[in-house]
Amino acid sequence: MTLLDGAEGCAFGPLLRRCRLSAGMTQEDLARASTLSVRAISDLERGRTSRPQRKSVELLAGALTLGRERAGGDTEAGAAGGLVEAAVAARLAPERAGARPVGRPADGGIPCELPPDTADFTARTAELRRLEELLSPTAAPRPARLTLIAGHPGAGKTALAVHAAHRCRDGFPDGQIFVELAPAGGPVLRPADVVRRILHSLGALTPGIGSPEEASARLRAVLARRRVLIVLDDAVAEGQVRCACPAVGGSAVIATCRRRLTALPGAQYVVAGAFSREESLDFLARMIGEERVRAARADAALVAELCGRVPLALRVVGCRLLARPHWTIRTLVEEVLGDPRTRLRELSSGDLTVRAAMAAAFGLLDDRAQGALRRLAARTPDFDLRDAAVLLGCGTARVHRILGDLMDGHLLEVVDGPEFGEPRYVVPPVVRLFAAEGAEAAGAGRSARAVAVGS
Repeated sequence: MTLLDGAEGCAFGPLLRRCRLSAGMTQEDLARASTLSVRAISDLERGRTSRPQRKSVELLAGALTLGRERAGGDTEAGAAGGLVEAAVAARLAPERAGARPVGRPADGGIPCELPPDTADFTARTAELRRLEELLSPTAAPRPARLTLIAGHPGAGKTALAVHAAHRCRDGFPDGQIFVELAPAGGPVLRPADVVRRILHSLGALTPGIGSPEEASARLRAVLARRRVLIVLDDAVAEGQVRCACPAVGGSAVIATCRRRLTALPGAQYVVAGAFSREESLDFLARMIGEERVRAARADAALVAELCGRVPLALRVVGCRLLARPHWTIRTLVEEVLGDPRTRLRELSSGDLTVRAAMAAAFGLLDDRAQGALRRLAARTPDFDLRDAAVLLGCGTARVHRILGDLMDGHLLEVVDGPEFGEPRYVVPPVVRLFAAEGAEAAGAGRSARAVAVGS
């Protein structure tokens, strides 16, 4: 016998009590999980409140579904759905003017906010397969509720997330939401802003929704009964992601992140690295034409290496070659990318600029880590822990912390060391260019101050 057997025609109060007990929750437990008061729950169960508010029912439904999952019961939203149906049968109390039904925008349609897919999307076969496996409704033991896409600046994390979301749209029939967490020219979104933005897209943001905690509980309740895919782009802190994560049900979140977000238990990781040599050539061929690449394959391979095989840098040079059809690829190598001192400046086309992506990643580092990266980038291509300690003039414990910060920011990579547990590190080529620019600017600043003091 299931929880809802015999529930048809059951009054709201007795059904609420039945659901609560089945979830192994006291009234105090349910109050904490739903953000309602113990007295409000008691009045509902005893029938003193005969017409519950829709908002209260949604909060209770989400909390009960989560409670049943924790108790090891049926994790489907059937119990919550039966609770909502009982509330409707009890004739929900009228809502404020302008309020809309949960889970539908004002026009009554299904929200699809995904940006256009990348027409010339290339490679990432393994990453896409992994994302599709994680988001599949048949994934075992259940679909991943949170998947993070990480990678160094310019690796194409957003393009990968959007491409995967388009491929998985059919699995999320109740909508696909896209939120820029750090919009260009604007402030970084706070967790409360993220929640309200998603609720607005789902048509569930009503006036006077209350505290951020109440808004988050409402979002969890909405997502518990829907299959919605949320894409969060460019996260810089765990809180921006945590607030949007569904607790139960079939909804899911994909989040791209500038740095590794380590305080999100249960998150699955997909890493987007630099392209391989062949992937880089395929990417350029799709942009500028196979014949043009085939005619100068060695030069095209050199361009890929000068760009560090970073997708954003390759797109920039592809745009420049498209804009200059009379150029050969050799012209690009000799006259544009050949000088490492000006290469980063040349890696821009229109509003695409590699420097901006690097600056955003550097901006998350403190002064100590920025200075360390500039010094490490100025030496030989790879180094180990002892090399770094000598170069930075500090103990190994401090070096571990610095290298960890750089690794979390995807500004440093590990290469195989001679022995297990003794890795060697390398600064990626384009990161090295940006670090060299910063070191030169810092040196010029020190010289200027020295001249001013001596004059």
